[in-house]
Amino acid sequence: MFVDSHCHLTFEPMYSNLPGVLENCKKENIETILTIGTNYQNSLKSIQIANSYDNVFCSIGIHPNEAESLKKNIFSDLKNLINKSKKIIGIGETGLDFYYEKSCKNIQVEFFNKHIELAKLLDLPVIVHTRNAEVETLNIIKHNYKNANFLIHCFTGSRDFCENLLSLGCYISFSGILTFKKSHELREIAKIVPLDKLLIETDSPYLSPEPIRSKTNFPHNVKLVAKQVSIIKNISVETVAKYTTTNFNKVFKIKYV
Repeated sequence: MFVDSHCHLTFEPMYSNLPGVLENCKKENIETILTIGTNYQNSLKSIQIANSYDNVFCSIGIHPNEAESLKKNIFSDLKNLINKSKKIIGIGETGLDFYYEKSCKNIQVEFFNKHIELAKLLDLPVIVHTRNAEVETLNIIKHNYKNANFLIHCFTGSRDFCENLLSLGCYISFSGILTFKKSHELREIAKIVPLDKLLIETDSPYLSPEPIRSKTNFPHNVKLVAKQVSIIKNISVETVAKYTTTNFNKVFKIKYV
């Protein structure tokens, strides 16, 4: 059985065909799905989806690229969402994205820290998006790793960044980018991630893995990421499934999956 540890069921074309999407997951032995909140509205929709399907869980959070347009009191509203479901198992995705020149770094840092405080309060792991912000992301995690668990989603960073994150106990998740023909360096980095710290995801509807890269991505394609990991690690796909499912259950404190 497999787990897609990061997807966006609130986005189209999945949201309008959830029964079909989940049926395809069932056919491919995708046992558990985590749908991710990126703003207040789709965090609420993620909760509604999770409450409707036994094998779907959700997170609540504000993506760093949305932070600039929001008021700081959004966190009061976000915190209030926790009472709407017992299937909220993570905070995020949050983090830092300095890819764009006009990124408001101070606001992103502030929101990242607020997410971490909320995660500590609720005893939930933090789902981290990081792009062009390795030093800043690492510094924030260093200040908080003793009191919070961190999952770095869709890892595409440097080897040094990966090694430093692992030294702080972070979990590392790989997406379909791992299968891209030009991702030679990323595959080398994947080799150093211990099996007990590794997760897999689709980030669907984005980042379709090879050989379907030009098509819309769906959660059942997480098996293609698992296959790539099995090649990199020289282990069976079944072993990848076993470890990544165990890791998911551990970091998100799932006792009944």
